[in-house]
Amino acid sequence: MQAYKAAPIPAETSETIEMAEARTLAPYSVLMSVYAGEKAANLSISLESMLTQTLPPDEIILVKDGPLTQALEDVISQKMQAYPGVIKPLALEKNVGLGEALARGLNACANEYVARMDSDDISYPERMEKQLEYLRQHPDTDIISAAVKEFEGDTDNIVSERRVPETHEEIARFAKTRSPFNHVAVVFKKSCVLKAGSYRGGLVRVEDHDLWMRMLRCGARCANISEPLVYVRCGDDMLTRRHGLENAKALRRFYREMYELGEITYAHYLLDVICACGLQLMPKRLHKLAYRFLRGRKAQFGMKLVPAEEKPPIPLGKRLLHTPGAEETRAFQMEILSVYEDVARVCKAHGLRLILSGGSCLGAVRHRGFIPWDDDMDTVMPRADYEEFKRIFDLELSDRYEMYAPCCEGRIAVCPFMKIVKKDSAPRVQPEYAHVPMQRGAWLDVVPMDYASEKPVQRICKGLVCDALKFCAVTRFLYKYRGPVYRAYMSGSFPRKAAYLLRNALGFLLSFKSSSGWYDLYDRYARGSESSCVTFAGGIRHYIGEIQMSDVFLPVFEGEFEGLNVNLPARAHVYLRKLYGPDYLSLPPENERTAHGFLKPEYVPEKP
Repeated sequence: MQAYKAAPIPAETSETIEMAEARTLAPYSVLMSVYAGEKAANLSISLESMLTQTLPPDEIILVKDGPLTQALEDVISQKMQAYPGVIKPLALEKNVGLGEALARGLNACANEYVARMDSDDISYPERMEKQLEYLRQHPDTDIISAAVKEFEGDTDNIVSERRVPETHEEIARFAKTRSPFNHVAVVFKKSCVLKAGSYRGGLVRVEDHDLWMRMLRCGARCANISEPLVYVRCGDDMLTRRHGLENAKALRRFYREMYELGEITYAHYLLDVICACGLQLMPKRLHKLAYRFLRGRKAQFGMKLVPAEEKPPIPLGKRLLHTPGAEETRAFQMEILSVYEDVARVCKAHGLRLILSGGSCLGAVRHRGFIPWDDDMDTVMPRADYEEFKRIFDLELSDRYEMYAPCCEGRIAVCPFMKIVKKDSAPRVQPEYAHVPMQRGAWLDVVPMDYASEKPVQRICKGLVCDALKFCAVTRFLYKYRGPVYRAYMSGSFPRKAAYLLRNALGFLLSFKSSSGWYDLYDRYARGSESSCVTFAGGIRHYIGEIQMSDVFLPVFEGEFEGLNVNLPARAHVYLRKLYGPDYLSLPPENERTAHGFLKPEYVPEKP
């Protein structure tokens, strides 16, 4: 094969070794197919991602699978004018399906190396350079793909990552169950594909897996790169294409052929048909949830995610947790106090009432400051003040803090109430937040104070619904942001592991609404009309257990906390007696002193 012909480099321009090596990489063709149902914007982005590769293609064979819309034709014309001679359309009179379209397009490819690309996905700029470099170093490899990141809407919204086995032996084994390559990220030798019979028409959904199996039967050598090199669009349109009776029939024929060739047992064949075809035939909404669940559980379906030698096993349960000493705890308390001071200053300037509650209120009364082993500060705000604070936060504090709260546009909710986190502060991370894409550092919790009905029956009914919605929100949140560290933490004992598995199952069923959507629903429902009773639905004792008479909290009483003047409930002793019992002024036994559990630094994942 001839190498790329590069333009002469001026004498004064120095060329790096990497640049020189890049010029020796083999030329390649890109094989794409587009049909009338594609969006013009998606096609434009997809073509641009290939045309602007760090190692651009010789040609892009773009198969027009039947008549296209005018918008698609306009995109193709614009790209052909911008990149003359690169895009070579191949028009088909009628839509023949992806397999037949790719077979015809492959025959038109001029180069031995052919890269696949879909008309709605996006390649990383360095994709082809990395894949061709691998093929240069491993010339016996006939087909290679890479990991892909699946997204919805835009590439900032990654919903899953699909990795595939890396070695030839692993690929051959895995191919008997699922496709061992990410089709959109494939680069193969044209001669090897033609030897295997090329793509076959009439196969819906499995045209790629069918080809890989035939290539393996012909002795093709395979490999995969673990690094993601393509963004794959996986919204409702993609799931619709993967769903339906025709897909189920094609899968059954495909697995039947594997059984008849002796590649799988009859039991294996039945299991594949039941699982794969069942997924295609279930209702669309359930199919969507099942697809996302399986993507999230990919490690259980034979994919080697990270070589064992690169990732030592994570210890289970409380062995993941760090036990700080008295000095470290005190230093963290002072950092939390600095967060409180900044928030309290803004509240005072705007006439908002920030009131110490829970363990912080107890600390103010019993210790004039933090409870010695405490590691957070608890506060509440009347609902009107709480909503006003959300409105002014960006103007007053966003340069140093991040805020997370339900019903706050443009922000995710990470718990049932507001959490204000200091940037660039001590990154103490609780296990349940290990895989959450949020700021890590000292924080302040602010729970809204809502009015509750004066009628006991109404209070109880609303409280039960409110607590159920909160349970749904937390369950959906923990399911969405589950990961190996949190799973290991919950696997320390049988009851915790059982609770983790049950919550995952419920979280999967609740996936028809986002975690922030559930938190928003809960937050709106918790609000109430003005009355003589108040509650803190986000509190540790939940809606019913947190109900107090409004005059217990308002008007606020000025107290002392670590030398600062702070707002306390008007009748703090009544509040604390109900919350902690009549002996609240006595120190509890050491075995009853609780604090948050924080991960040891070595087990804190990089911020997602």
